[in-house]
Amino acid sequence: MPSMKRLVCTAAITLMLPLAAYAESITLHAASATASSDAATSARVVDIELQPDSRKALADFTRERIGKRVQLRSNGVLLSSATVMSPLEGDSFRITAGEHGFAGKSAEEIAQGIMKSGGLTIDDENTAK
Repeated sequence: MPSMKRLVCTAAITLMLPLAAYAESITLHAASATASSDAATSARVVDIELQPDSRKALADFTRERIGKRVQLRSNGVLLSSATVMSPLEGDSFRITAGEHGFAGKSAEEIAQGIMKSGGLTIDDENTAK
């Protein structure tokens, strides 16, 4: 027969499960990914055009996360981490390299990787990848 301590612990965990942060990740399929330089800042960028099904998925995902942080990845490389200020509802977007590129990779390598794998993932910031 289970001990009272074990029963109390099991009950507490069961009651806390609905309070746990729900982390979600979605895959976005790219129609194109092109490396270039921003005309105003000269920063290296990757312009990504999404396939139609991914446009809706991204809009829905970001609409549900206004004010929350999300992460964008390609082939395991963190490309961007940002707070969602409004839903991303367009057919394309641009990511800008940080001071050290995209985790040490060039914009060209990232664009080629996106096209080779066909996509990116976007997830809640606390999702371990």
